[in-house]
Formats: sequence, C-alpha cells, structure tokens
Amino acid sequence: MKFSILTPSHRQFPWLRRCIRSVADQPGVEIEHLIQDTGHDPDLATWARQQSTVHLAAEPDTGMYHALNKALSRATGDIIGLLNSDEQYLPGTLAKVARAFAENPEADLVAGDYLVVDPEQQLLAFRKVTPLREATILTDHLYAFTCALFIRRSVFADVGPFDESFRSVADADWVARALHRGHRAVLLPEYLATFTWTGENLSAQAISREEELRLRAKAPPVARLAAPLLRTWRHVERWMAGGYHSRPIRYEVYLHPDSLTRTQITCEHPSYRYPCG
Repeated sequence: MKFSILTPSHRQFPWLRRCIRSVADQPGVEIEHLIQDTGHDPDLATWARQQSTVHLAAEPDTGMYHALNKALSRATGDIIGLLNSDEQYLPGTLAKVARAFAENPEADLVAGDYLVVDPEQQLLAFRKVTPLREATILTDHLYAFTCALFIRRSVFADVGPFDESFRSVADADWVARALHRGHRAVLLPEYLATFTWTGENLSAQAISREEELRLRAKAPPVARLAAPLLRTWRHVERWMAGGYHSRPIRYEVYLHPDSLTRTQITCEHPSYRYPCG
C-alpha cells in the first residue's frame, strides 16, 4: 500500500521542513510526498532535493484547492493524505492507517483523532472524530480535519476533484459528495496528526462563514430542519467517544524548523475547547 501525501504551500518553508520530516519518518509504508508550491523558492528547492520522499512542483495556482488538485493529478499512491504545511503526522500514523484500510477493505475513507496546537506546538485542544454523515457536514461543518483524513485514490475518479470555486470549505463539500455517492468512512480512534492554530487560519476568516452558508444551501430542506437534532446527536457521539474528557496526553512533534528529531510534550490537563470558541 503506497501513500501519496499532498501538501499545498505558499511561502511556508519554515513550516514545511517540520511537516516534511513528520512524513519522512513514518516507518513501514511506501510514501511519496507531493509539495505544490506557488512559486520558485531557491531555499525550498535546494532543501527538497535532499529529501528522498519529496516531489516538489513550483508553479502558480489560484488557491489551496487548485494546488491540491494539481498535486492529486501527479499522485500514484493507493491512499491520499492531505497535510498542510503547518501540520504534522504523529509517529506511526501511516502504519496505523494502512492497517485500518487492510482490516476494513470496504472502507473508502479513514478518519482519525487529531490535536490542535499553538505555533510553539503546545496542546490547545484534543479532538475526537465521530461518524461522518453527509447531512451533518452540510448543515454544520467538516468535523473530521483533513490532517487526519485518508482517502483511497480511486474514490477521486468517482467523486471528482475538489471544487475550486470554494476557497475554504471544498474539503467539506468533497467529503459530503463522497458520502452521498455511497463511499464508506470508518473511524480510527487514535491521534494521528497535529493542526496548528495561529489565529489567522483560513477557517477563522469570514470567507469560511460565507462558504459554510453556501454549503448549507446544498442540503435537502429536511436536513436543514433537522440540523439542531443532528448537531445534538453529534455531540452525544463525541461524548461517548471521550471527546469531552481526557487523561494527560503525550505526543511527539518537530518543534522548530531545524529540529532533526521529535520532542515529546506532555499536557497534564488537556482541553476539548477549540481555540476559536
């Protein structure tokens, strides 16, 4: 089983170095890491040539999803992972995902838990994934973050690429379309990745709220009417999954651009509250 990890980038070399190392040190799996950068960065190009798993394309794009579609067109792996430049996989993530697909041959998507960290990689919140449903995504948001989401490449042939008319929520739109077409998602209840909250993330911008409203317009009227019940049930499932309480959490990440090894961090009192409230 081969993984193609897709990473869009725009002047993100310091973050990319940590991201790339977190992919390259995954044991027991075959990997190609496709970096789609917006322009020529000599430092990035020189550094990328020294990384055995990295395939860099430097060319203009019209946004994140255009970059992802470009990278997707170059992918040759069986499984697609989506990892932004300021995100990292945790140790052993890809081997766990490979095992989940092997044990669930009917699965088209695997979604796992993830950690939200600050720019210093200190834990802000833990997030437990709950079952993915088209109606819940369209009437709320994509509560499985893409850093911990893995997709069989063959599914893209059926569902199509990301809708580039969206700038912030095309991943939610794509997952909803995949579920609508009958593709099955299974959950992997383990922490797979870190997502860095800077306060300036695209998900925090007004465009995300605008595009979420556009997504809701795509939901059937009965789903929009049932939205409060769907949201309540998702929170019940999250509570049953341990999403509101946790023992101390230990995780290992690359702390700095020049870090060559991971550093273990322990959070004694983890919070479930997402930073934006």
